Amino acid sequence: MINPATRTHYYDFGTFRLDVSNRLLLKDGEHVPLTQKSFEILCFLICNRHRMLKKQEILDEVWSESYVEEANLAQHIYMVRKALRNNGSSAEFIETIPKYGYRFTGEVSESYADSPCPPESAPREPHAAEASVSATPATAAFRVSDKPSTYAPSSFRKYVLLAGPAVAVALISAAITAAAYLYLTSSTSSDRLSGIRSISVLPFQQIGGEKDEKLGLGLADTLISRLGNQDIVSVSPTSTVSKYSANGGSPVDIGRELGVDAVLTGTIQRDGDRVRINVQLISIADRAPVWAERIDGEFNDVFRLQDAVSHDVATKLTAMLSGQQVPAATEVERGNPEAIQAFTKGVYFWNKRAGQNLTEAIGHFNDAVKADPGFAAAHAMLADSYALAAIYEVDSIKPDEAIRKGKAHAEKALSIDTETSEAYSALAVIAQYERDAERALTLLKKAIECDGTNAAARMRLAWMYAVDENLEGAIREMKLAQKADPHSQVINLNLARLLRLNRQTDEALEFGKRAVELDPSMMWTRVILAEIYEQKGMLKESIEELRAVPRSAPEQKTARLLMSRVLAKQGNKNEARKILNDVTKDEAAEAPSADVASVYALLGEKKEAFKELQKSEEDSLIHYLQLKYDPNLDALRDNPEYPGILTQSRKNFIENYDKNS
Repeated sequence: MINPATRTHYYDFGTFRLDVSNRLLLKDGEHVPLTQKSFEILCFLICNRHRMLKKQEILDEVWSESYVEEANLAQHIYMVRKALRNNGSSAEFIETIPKYGYRFTGEVSESYADSPCPPESAPREPHAAEASVSATPATAAFRVSDKPSTYAPSSFRKYVLLAGPAVAVALISAAITAAAYLYLTSSTSSDRLSGIRSISVLPFQQIGGEKDEKLGLGLADTLISRLGNQDIVSVSPTSTVSKYSANGGSPVDIGRELGVDAVLTGTIQRDGDRVRINVQLISIADRAPVWAERIDGEFNDVFRLQDAVSHDVATKLTAMLSGQQVPAATEVERGNPEAIQAFTKGVYFWNKRAGQNLTEAIGHFNDAVKADPGFAAAHAMLADSYALAAIYEVDSIKPDEAIRKGKAHAEKALSIDTETSEAYSALAVIAQYERDAERALTLLKKAIECDGTNAAARMRLAWMYAVDENLEGAIREMKLAQKADPHSQVINLNLARLLRLNRQTDEALEFGKRAVELDPSMMWTRVILAEIYEQKGMLKESIEELRAVPRSAPEQKTARLLMSRVLAKQGNKNEARKILNDVTKDEAAEAPSADVASVYALLGEKKEAFKELQKSEEDSLIHYLQLKYDPNLDALRDNPEYPGILTQSRKNFIENYDKNS
């Protein structure tokens, strides 16, 4: 018996049909996968196609019961555009209205059709592919870091399916000799898979024989790169999971710590040239495996084995999570190992930023593009390195030449792949160098639109908001950068610094401690943490951090000024004045004027404080932000001379270029 017909609501545009009633996007009758939120955004845009929609209006409609950042919207807009492009569309249906929102620009026809209902029809359960991406701390964490060895740009993931850590590549490259043979079995529980929206892939553990943790981490890294290219689930980056290489903890406990829905674990067993890899997906909510896979192969070609494992597991797992049929096996494309190794070395030196390190990075990225001219990520990172070389005035290359080469390689990267986020970020740095702030802002937003997890682009955008005196916006963007790469010391440190200036000391302390934990040998993190302790009134803890800074460290002058300030707050003004006099008389290096002035102000010597600020020629963003927001200068702000000092500081900064890139 057939039930009475129901009305099915359609929107047709181009070669696509939006089936509103069944929540489907179709291309010539074939289902085009979209997440639930991406579908809702597309539907809302089409329904309001005759007008521009503000970003907040879309957020209020699609996320009516929760608060999310604008970056979530940009990421879903990108996913919709990508789904349309990947299915044969050359038209741009969604227009970005700068500083406003979006508009659907395609020609649309609306129709209804009668369709019979199946007997005793029940409400349709959405596929996992239509589930929204949860906004947990781990969902945005993927790549791009300011810590060496953790960076994995999105365009790099498109290029390479085997890029483990550089050491692992070097260690196993000699093993390439023959193809791997795979024998696969799998089991799954589809009901429990449907709720999984974020995953962490833990380093694979070796059972028996000689242990090599780099092999287990390399396999996990390759699989992370594979899964990261999918739009089905969020995947934690290698930088987040690498610390669990030698960890014997419970996968469920690790998953809870990382804030994900599931963890993927794996074991490696070897018997001569034979290898067996067992993989399990463990649901954190159920505390039990919901999917498993076994792979048998030969160990005499580790690269091909990595390719096969990552391709097969990612393909099958993605199909299971999206509720689709598992596709037949296909030949796995491999990247150029020589280019990959050069690229990995380049990223290591790029993360170290200034001077000789940038020269080294440029050399390695050049080697990567010579080995493979079609390597978009390498061109993009080469462009970024040239841009930074111009900003930091690296001796090995003239600034004009660096800018010219940077533009050329960024444009080359975009000619290979128009969605290369790192290329737009590099062009933004060049725009900053050329003092075109509006263009830099547009390019950074484009970089984030292409890849919402580009932590370097988000950090740069945060500093641009800070320049515009939008401290709340800067903090919001820096938090998103920290979510994208929670193990970047530089990002954690900068977030702590901005939070302190905004007087959010509890949060500042959390990220300041994290920065120190990531690298206790970096003295600048201890200085910032000491400032946070001081601002919270934890003077004993502040002194402990300052005493950890060696006298030979470049940060010693700032550390001594902070010690002087803390001692003054403890009532020991004589000792505070003695340290202040020693620092100001030392001509070996110029003392930070804002810190000197803050000590004078605390000692009641406001005239000396203003004299110090008025003679300062400092042109850094940090100096300006200190003058604008630092609580230690509150005692000076009601003086009529202070606004003029602040204006001059901003002018000094604007006339130079931002070196916070």
